[in-house]
Amino acid sequence: MGSLKIVLSAMVLVAFTQGCTTNLKPIQDFANLSVESAQYTTLVDEYLEFPKRQKRYQPPSRHANLDAMAQDRATQKTSLLLRQSIIETYMKSLGRLAADEVVDNTEELAQLSAALESQTPTIPKEAEAFKKIAGIVTTVAVKRWRQDQLQNLIEQANTPIQQVLESLHRIVSDGFGGDLQTEEAAIQNYYMTLIMESQDPAGKAALAEWKDLRMSQVHERSEAVQIYGKVLDQISDGHQRLFDQRQNLTK
Repeated sequence: MGSLKIVLSAMVLVAFTQGCTTNLKPIQDFANLSVESAQYTTLVDEYLEFPKRQKRYQPPSRHANLDAMAQDRATQKTSLLLRQSIIETYMKSLGRLAADEVVDNTEELAQLSAALESQTPTIPKEAEAFKKIAGIVTTVAVKRWRQDQLQNLIEQANTPIQQVLESLHRIVSDGFGGDLQTEEAAIQNYYMTLIMESQDPAGKAALAEWKDLRMSQVHERSEAVQIYGKVLDQISDGHQRLFDQRQNLTK
């Protein structure tokens, strides 16, 4: 259900921005149903667990390297979740302004501030985008912006939010997706070797069932990664459409 909501909300934004004027109600709907953190958090957890899963299929001689990888990835968790938090906080502000409501994002800003202080992005351009979005949503709250500032919000936020979306998409496709390709190959090699070495027909059948189970789990995760990547594309495209048509916003 969560994935369906995300896809539909992104489609709504793309659909209503195709006209000459942009009605604000669909912006509210889009913001309220934008990317749900639960789905992304699951993908992050699976990324962190990848080294542990790989130890099932790799020889003991490689376990030390996998343990080191696990430790390194554990330190990335805050940074990985930060990108999602920035998008969610911004989209909440966008939706509130479209509804002409005062934005109260005190809790989100406190969490963002703590996350920004605790991690150091490796890409300066991305770090600047983080700070810009945090600054924009802070201004929205402190100055109590309302609907008449929606165009200003979209105008200021488009460049940095596109940078954050691009960064997150790259992580999802290359990092999460790359892991799944590696895991699929490891499962195939591991179980096919055991099946070929086994002399027991019943044992061969059991191993084949285990292989199919593990492969189905990988395929499910792969589908989730692909869906999430497409949604990020849709959000990026939708926000760009809002930016391009920001002069045509109507109530």
